[in-house]
Amino acid sequence: MLAAVLAQAGLRPGAPAVEGPEGTLSYAGLVAAARGEATRLAAAGAGRGTRVAVEAGYGAPYLVPLLACWMLGATAVPLDPAAPGERRRYQIRRAVCTVAVRGTATDGVSTTATAEVGREKAAIAPDPGGPAAYVLFTSGSTGVPKGVEVEHPALLNMLEHFVRALEFGPGSRMLAHSNTVFDMSVPELLIPLVCGGTAVVAPERAARNPEFFARFLRGARLSAAWATPSQLRLLLPFLGGERVFGTLISGGEALPAALAEELLPVTGALWNAYGPTEITVVGLCTPLEPPFRDPLPIGRPLTGLGARVLDEAGHPVAAGEVGELWLSGAGVARGYTGEPGLTARSFVTAADGSRMYRTGDLVRAGADGQHYFHGRADDQVKIRGHRIELGEIEAVAQRLPELAQAVAVVCEGPEGRPELYLACVPAAGSPPWPQAGREVRAGLHRLLPAYMRPRQVLDFAALPDTAAGKTSRRAVRELVRERLHRPQPPARTPSHPSPGHERTLP
Repeated sequence: MLAAVLAQAGLRPGAPAVEGPEGTLSYAGLVAAARGEATRLAAAGAGRGTRVAVEAGYGAPYLVPLLACWMLGATAVPLDPAAPGERRRYQIRRAVCTVAVRGTATDGVSTTATAEVGREKAAIAPDPGGPAAYVLFTSGSTGVPKGVEVEHPALLNMLEHFVRALEFGPGSRMLAHSNTVFDMSVPELLIPLVCGGTAVVAPERAARNPEFFARFLRGARLSAAWATPSQLRLLLPFLGGERVFGTLISGGEALPAALAEELLPVTGALWNAYGPTEITVVGLCTPLEPPFRDPLPIGRPLTGLGARVLDEAGHPVAAGEVGELWLSGAGVARGYTGEPGLTARSFVTAADGSRMYRTGDLVRAGADGQHYFHGRADDQVKIRGHRIELGEIEAVAQRLPELAQAVAVVCEGPEGRPELYLACVPAAGSPPWPQAGREVRAGLHRLLPAYMRPRQVLDFAALPDTAAGKTSRRAVRELVRERLHRPQPPARTPSHPSPGHERTLP
């Protein structure tokens, strides 16, 4: 992967590699900055096999330390500076990071945590099979995030596939706007760099302001862009039907046919991509053509990958039947860092000896080789492109002393989009609910990253069980839906409001 970037720097040193709010960085400038960063990291103790926590913004501030890690034979571990400190500290310890790269707005957690790891580990065992390209943490059903180790050949295979498919080369321009802990950032930043193109970095403000983002896109001259359906829904009203994308690749969530139809005026071509972090971002992809019907195809395997639709016993399902998608080939990640048991359950060896990843996604394969998504086999969900294990939210919530029970569910919110909600039973002896609810929300804010925080926390006297005595998530979802759509009495303004009066939680 590094060799491909260095080759482009040798061929066209003055060409723009990264164009962003900080200015334009040429290929020669990018490589020079990465070499300087590598010198600093080496002085801090980074070297072959070292894990480096990278708490930096997207665009050049992230690319420079990423390439520096690869120059040293180290593995980058991107962290979100806005995530709770306890979560980042756990990720650093689980990935055994001994060196940190801090951005300008970080709080020092990464420096403290890596120093602790360095003192505890007199010698760091080298990665089996050589250093990974990066370790990216995703939500985990056990209550803590899990780090996916992605290898350099898998990364390069994915990037080269899209260079060919998109017909990218010198002068091609790819939008970069995703947080580096979201795996969509990987193709955004790196596809252009392996072929002499330019990563066009959106200002940070764009993520919070779709009207501003739309104005930026009109002047960006983009060859291609990646985005989630949730992002695209927010953008569309401000684009006014103007074509701003050469090719638009939708990923991270299921793309509805109605939205695909609305997107046609703003892009020259529309593609649908599917893939978990464990398969190096994208496992399947396909161009879409009208007329659109739900469910839209999620594609055929990328070059070097294989896809099988199997039943619970690992046997092929009948043609046209729904089963679990297992993926194999060049994109399969090494596994979960420090989690051999979890790795063994998810990364399995098929009867023919091939190593496969069990996605947990239910799909149907068509006669034309296209695959169609039919939901999950477990409690994993996707909200605005982020993969979330409901069990992790519940495990964190049940650490809070105010709660006796907590169940996370996804329901359609007031704006018609899927949203996270937490149904809970207050603990005996806890304060009255409005007060306890505020303390629960404060605890979740402290322990969970923003994208995993429930939109609302709803209290109930009890939560429904199944016949087997287990909590019924389906019944809880109906209970939450009923609460959300219950007519609200008109608000009354007290004639003599008491000092310190606060609005109670929904």
